[in-house]
Amino acid sequence: MSFLIPIKSAIITFPILAIFILLPFLVIQYHRYGSIVAWRAVVVYTFIFYMLCAYFLIILPLPSIQAVAKLTTQRYNLVPFMALREFIATTVFNPIHLGTWLPALKQPGFIQPFFNIVLTIPFGVYLRYYFKQPIVKIVFYGFCLSLFFELTQLSGLYGIYPRPYRLFDVDDLILNTFGALVGGVIAPFLVKAFPSRDQMDKKSYDRGQKVSLLRRIIAFIVDYVIVGTLVEIGMSLVGLASLADNPYLSYFISTLIIFILIPVFTHGQTIGKKLVKIRIVKRSGTPAKTGQLILRQFLLFEIAIPTLWGFNYMFVQVFSKMHQSQANMILLGVLSVAALFVVLNFLWGMIFKNGYFFYDVWAKTTQISDVKKPRK
Repeated sequence: MSFLIPIKSAIITFPILAIFILLPFLVIQYHRYGSIVAWRAVVVYTFIFYMLCAYFLIILPLPSIQAVAKLTTQRYNLVPFMALREFIATTVFNPIHLGTWLPALKQPGFIQPFFNIVLTIPFGVYLRYYFKQPIVKIVFYGFCLSLFFELTQLSGLYGIYPRPYRLFDVDDLILNTFGALVGGVIAPFLVKAFPSRDQMDKKSYDRGQKVSLLRRIIAFIVDYVIVGTLVEIGMSLVGLASLADNPYLSYFISTLIIFILIPVFTHGQTIGKKLVKIRIVKRSGTPAKTGQLILRQFLLFEIAIPTLWGFNYMFVQVFSKMHQSQANMILLGVLSVAALFVVLNFLWGMIFKNGYFFYDVWAKTTQISDVKKPRK
């Protein structure tokens, strides 16, 4: 069964693809809604998996380049309804004799065209259910998807092969487009048991009014990994390569720019926070003062996090490298107390205080969601 090869390939490839698109997916969801709804993630990821399966089904299995170079088969068919003619000519189907109907459904003359219809039925269902597209657009998008598939085949997989190894067939365009239409028509009946797109959106916007811990973590990852990397590259380009090579100076300067200076000029938002729509404000909800923003960010990024790193460094020095001088032991003791306070405060804030940590308490700040519910 040749269709099992593309599906197995999709199953192997999908987890890798899912990891790569996870951060962009989370950022987009938080930017638009302020929260993640589990069912939305299921719908989006199953749609991506379906598209991956459909793509692999039209390109796999891949023949060798040498085998394709020797092909002399037809490259394309531009005569419509050839599939119908072949069905009538190559199967036992006789409309007058009902006994021929079922056997005809098991023959290749029916199976191949039927597969082309089934291939795009889920596409139509997803477009109608999640993307809320009207039937006319579903037909158009179904045609575009089919055309992309057929051109992929006609191009010899974008020029990798010297000629097409599969037939460009106008009947496939017709059948795939019809499949998308069928999916769009039956979608309302198939998805009655599932939450509607409007229900998902409402739940997302309601949850998005609060700033979750995961949302804050995503903002931090964007800032620290992506923006931080760009800052270090920028430091190297302007002649500060020696500073960029020093991990301590590099951290201090990059965090100073990303987490302290940028929020001051953007009224309480780092780039990551802006992407997921979080803002640092006073406890009253009014804009935070410059001094409050600097104090909050300095306590977190220039004291709390370096304290944890410092404790780890000194622990290794004392108990792994055996540098047990009196000064090291005293410094380790001080860092142990400070690190214990930071860790316990983080745990307390995550478990009991809904993310309200010491740096917010001391700076008299909090974080709010910038997501606005759409007006009906």
